[in-house]
Amino acid sequence: MGKIKHLPSGISDFEVIRRDNLYYVDKTKFISVLEDGDSYLFFGRPRRFGKSLFVSMLEAYYDIKNKDRFDELFSGLWIHEHPTERRGFYQVMRLDFSKVSGSIDEVETKFNEYCCAVLDAFAQKYAEFYDDNFVGKTAQCKSATHKLIYIIGQAQLKKIPMYLIVDEYDNFTNTILSLHGEKVYKAITHGEGFYRDLFKIFKGSFERIFLTGVSPVTLDDLTSGFNIASYVSQDSDLNQLLGFSETDVKEMIKYYHSVGMIKGDLQQQTDFIISTIKPWCNNFCFSLKSFENNEPSMYNGMMVLYYMNQYIKKGTFPDDMTAPNSMMDYGKLDHLVKLEKLMGNDLRDSLIHKAANEEYVLGVVKEHFPATELIDDENFISLMYYYGMLTIRGSFGFRMKLSIPNNNIRKQYYRYILNQYDQSAKVNISHLQDTFDNAAMFGEWREMFTYIAEKYKECSSVRNAIEGERNIQGYFMAYLSLCPYYLMCPEVEMNHGYCDIFLMPDKRFKDVQHSFIVEFKYVTTNSSEKDITDKFDEAAAQLSIYAEDKKVQNMTEGTALHKVVMVFKGVEMVKIEEV
Repeated sequence: MGKIKHLPSGISDFEVIRRDNLYYVDKTKFISVLEDGDSYLFFGRPRRFGKSLFVSMLEAYYDIKNKDRFDELFSGLWIHEHPTERRGFYQVMRLDFSKVSGSIDEVETKFNEYCCAVLDAFAQKYAEFYDDNFVGKTAQCKSATHKLIYIIGQAQLKKIPMYLIVDEYDNFTNTILSLHGEKVYKAITHGEGFYRDLFKIFKGSFERIFLTGVSPVTLDDLTSGFNIASYVSQDSDLNQLLGFSETDVKEMIKYYHSVGMIKGDLQQQTDFIISTIKPWCNNFCFSLKSFENNEPSMYNGMMVLYYMNQYIKKGTFPDDMTAPNSMMDYGKLDHLVKLEKLMGNDLRDSLIHKAANEEYVLGVVKEHFPATELIDDENFISLMYYYGMLTIRGSFGFRMKLSIPNNNIRKQYYRYILNQYDQSAKVNISHLQDTFDNAAMFGEWREMFTYIAEKYKECSSVRNAIEGERNIQGYFMAYLSLCPYYLMCPEVEMNHGYCDIFLMPDKRFKDVQHSFIVEFKYVTTNSSEKDITDKFDEAAAQLSIYAEDKKVQNMTEGTALHKVVMVFKGVEMVKIEEV
């Protein structure tokens, strides 16, 4: 047995992974797919989805300096047996704009300093291909644009092919847009802005260009200076380019079982690990065609590595399954919502609530749009998709069905919503946790639901987005999401119907003895007792049907299933009973 391949948590350098014999999920087959496509490509995925590791692999493959290291770097991988004509063919220039930071007053200086450092290093790396004074003359150029023009000119003079890779090309520009507004953003991406100026030079200067980022906002604003990149983010043959398939995850489990780092029966361990992590990091789809062809959904690879690292080292998963590396940028989301509220509109707030509490929302995912149109609500839906907060779940007419991918992302929605609710009515979280314990372990559920209902009544401002039953359901879902014992399942199909809330027990917690399906009913403030009774009876009949669903029985196996009906009259709960 050779050296054990440890997991590369936090490492996005392909050469380091290969040098140190770390575990690598092979993505090299996509090299040939990209090479057979257009020369200039833009490929977008949410943050922390493995983009940097992939472009690092591209750099290692195409770099002419690695031509004689092909066996060392790629032995055992798919591309080693299927090399392309262009391997080891280019001088590769790689920029990572996520490394540009600083205050708004410093951003142009920091951007220039970063690019100058990369270009000087490029000159030193490839000095042997140029005249003796190449490095010195590059260093003498005072600005990044001058250095780039000089390097490109020398390469073209000597007919040297170059490959440009720009990682996180939209990182700092989108940050500027969301935090400092459109005026400052336009100053750097329009007219003679320094960012736009650099992209003008890129155009026509490289044989191949590969751009990665999260959203295509900046790309659209640069169109007059850079209008040649093909958008391939939703191409079906690239749907699995980033992330792990379930087969990838099972192969990982199999490997760590074979080297003794996962103990016990392989099939039992595989079933347990998959069933535990799947609700938290699976269900990403980036191509409607792939969804319609029933191709496997993708796991977020960074999340999988986090969970697997925990399990291999400790033999158990963390009590809090919210992966730190999955957290979205709340500053950007909050800014976009506040921007709309300043215009007297609450549609974005409403959309967040709707996405959190319903099976899906409908929208058109635009391939690109300018920053000036960010306030448009259709573009906001696109941004939620690009941020990884929504994923493709089919189509309805000309629009896509978009839903929350998994519990990690759902938790982030509820965190945002809870921040809003907390401004209206303070909830004693410690007391609420006590009610969770009693409900999960002893079946004493009444206090848990009643306490949340009381806080809902106190909360007035939360009703501005969605009225009636949907608003009640959303409020309960948000606070029940704080309970660690259950996986939150809104609108689960049960015997051709949908219950409002399904508290599915998390099998990691052996003390959980009780599970719940909940149905809300709503009557107006002038309703009669008969109206209340009729609504209750209607909900009771629904829950009895839902509880017979084989899927529900399998998911609640080993626990006592409680069927709870709550009827609200206006904002006040007037009836709560178990069926």
